[in-house]
Amino acid sequence: MREPTELEKKQYQRLQEIFTVARSRYLKAGGDPKRAGGILNGQDCLTTEEKQEIIKLGKQVFPVGRTEIKV
Repeated sequence: MREPTELEKKQYQRLQEIFTVARSRYLKAGGDPKRAGGILNGQDCLTTEEKQEIIKLGKQVFPVGRTEIKV
């Protein structure tokens, strides 16, 4: 397995920042700290721009063609 590049490290760090902000908003809105907030359970705390940025960064950091799936 190779080491991530500086750009990949920065992109991954940005993903973590966005998820941290979303978690903070979820908790401030009265979310249960023992549960995950998110779109799957109807408690999404991201802006449209943040969602788009997550998708873009996710595709760059975790490209499907480069990901190995072990069964």
